[in-house]
Order: sequence, then C-alpha cells, then structure tokens
Amino acid sequence: MKKFLFGILLLLGISCMDTTSKDNPQLSFYYWKTTFALDQVERETLKNLEVRKLYIRYFDVGLKNGAAVPITPIVFKDAVPLLEVVPVIYIKNDVVLSGQLDVKKFAHQLVDFVQQINDRNNIDSQEIQLDCDWTLTSKERFFALIEQLRKETDMKISVTIRLHQVKFASKTGVPNVDRGVLMYYNMGRIASDSLNSIYDRQIAQKYTSGLKDYPLPLDYALPIYSWVVHSRKDQVVRLISRLRVADLTQQAYIRQSGENQFTVEKEIEAFGFVFQAGDILKVESIAPAQLKEMTTDLYQASGKTPKEIILYDLNSKNITTYDQEIFKEMVRRK
Repeated sequence: MKKFLFGILLLLGISCMDTTSKDNPQLSFYYWKTTFALDQVERETLKNLEVRKLYIRYFDVGLKNGAAVPITPIVFKDAVPLLEVVPVIYIKNDVVLSGQLDVKKFAHQLVDFVQQINDRNNIDSQEIQLDCDWTLTSKERFFALIEQLRKETDMKISVTIRLHQVKFASKTGVPNVDRGVLMYYNMGRIASDSLNSIYDRQIAQKYTSGLKDYPLPLDYALPIYSWVVHSRKDQVVRLISRLRVADLTQQAYIRQSGENQFTVEKEIEAFGFVFQAGDILKVESIAPAQLKEMTTDLYQASGKTPKEIILYDLNSKNITTYDQEIFKEMVRRK
C-alpha cells in the first residue's frame, strides 16, 4: 500500500512539474543581418538558453520602378543549427499601397522566393512571418495579401503587431493569421532630447490596456539592441546601430556630458562617419531591470502568459551586454 501511495505521489509530482514548465514561455531570437553566420558567442547562447526557434529576416520588399522587388535577401554562409526557422519578410507600407500591386501574384512570389531560399539551404519551415506596419489606408490590401498567402501555402502565418494596432484594433483591424508578435519597442520619437525612443514605460502603459481583449494570440518581442542618436544643432542626423556607452568612452575627442550623452569636441572620423565639433551623441539601450519590468507589465496587462518571448536581436554584441540569467528570469513564471 505504501509503495502504491508513493507511486501516486510521484506521478502527481511529475505532473505538477510538467504543468509548471508549460506555463513558462519559450525564449526565441530574431536574426536581422543580411548574412547568416553565427559566431561562437551566438552559438553558445542558443545552446545555453535552449532556444528552439529562430526568426530570420529573409528579405525586405520595396518598390523599384513601381514593381515590388526583394531587397538584400539573406545569404547563408553557415548551416542553421538544429532548430525551427521562421522566415521573416519585411514589407514596406508603400508596397501594399501601390496601385500596381497584383496581390495574387505578389503572394505567389513571396512564397516561391522563401521556398527557393529554404531549398538552397536545406531548411524546412512551418511558418512565415510578415513584418508590415499597416495603416488605415493599407489594411485592406494587407489583409487581402494574408488571405491570398493562405491559398498559396500550408505554412502557418504570423504577423508583427504594433502597440497602436492593439489599442485601436477596432479601427486598424485584426489580421486573419495564426498569431501575432507584439513589438514592444520603438515607442517614442527619435530626437536629441533625453528620452529613450526604444522603450518608455509611461508611453507603453498608455497602449497596453487593450491586450486583455485583443482577439489574436500574442507573443512578445523585446529589445536587447542599442543605437546612438547623432544630432547636430538639435536636429537628428542619423542613427548608428549597435553602439553603446563603452564604445564612445574609448574615443578621443568624444566627451561624456551625461549618463548616456556625449559631446564631440573637434571634427573627427569614427565608426565610419564624420562628426563635427558640438555634435551630440545619445546612447539608447535597455537595462536588465527594464527587461524584467517589461515582462511583468505585459503579463499584468494581458492576464496571459505568451508561448514565446522573442529577443531582438541575436548578435554577440547585444548578448554580451547582459548576464544571461536575466533572459532566463524573463521567462520564468513564479
């Protein structure tokens, strides 16, 4: 009898452990370079974090002489690790708005080009993701494209969702896809002021009230990237990707004038650009505590646990900025 009772308790214990495990989101990454080649840090990160899925930007779509064409398609220099690959296609809004766009033909071309890339690189995808910031004027064409894609492929279809598309869902519409990925970044205005355009909690909380009632299953994409806002006379000159405070402190004639702000003291060339005396360089990045804050706020606002949290993006410079325990804590529900 004692052995029988012990067996029941053991099974219940295993069952409880499995249930707890299923409640935790899976951790995934976006890969957003035009060449696929993983370095040692990136490979070890995928292994250590037990990543099962990688969202790879396959190509952008823009207009050339009025026609929709692929831009900078991905080139695979390395074989993809043994995990699921989701091709991501970034479609510029003007493509969807183009009066010359044949939606049926375009859908066929998208699926065909994805399949060509997969065939060349021995990749078997189960899902395609579209990244398009559709608007009130383009939503009908974009939603029609989704319907046509469903006829062209058996793969699941997901789309990226912006915060404003959640808050104003009754106006912007809800796409007929298998799921969405909420892009929880790029919230503010890119400017020379002290605000962080990548993430602002106060701005975010103005838009998250609609999460509980949003009818589409949502996963969350969170930022681990950084950039520098280069300004001259209070006007933004450019964004410089993947620079952090440590990069600027190592440069002569660039003086730190605030926590995340630097002033150029004389005309110099650095990071492939020319800077003039008086230029202001503002570093925008995400602190570890902010990542945990994001997940807490999203869970509370939605009342749901997503199946995935996707970090943007897989790059050794981004990864080494953080203790990887932070990534594990983000998906560990207490």
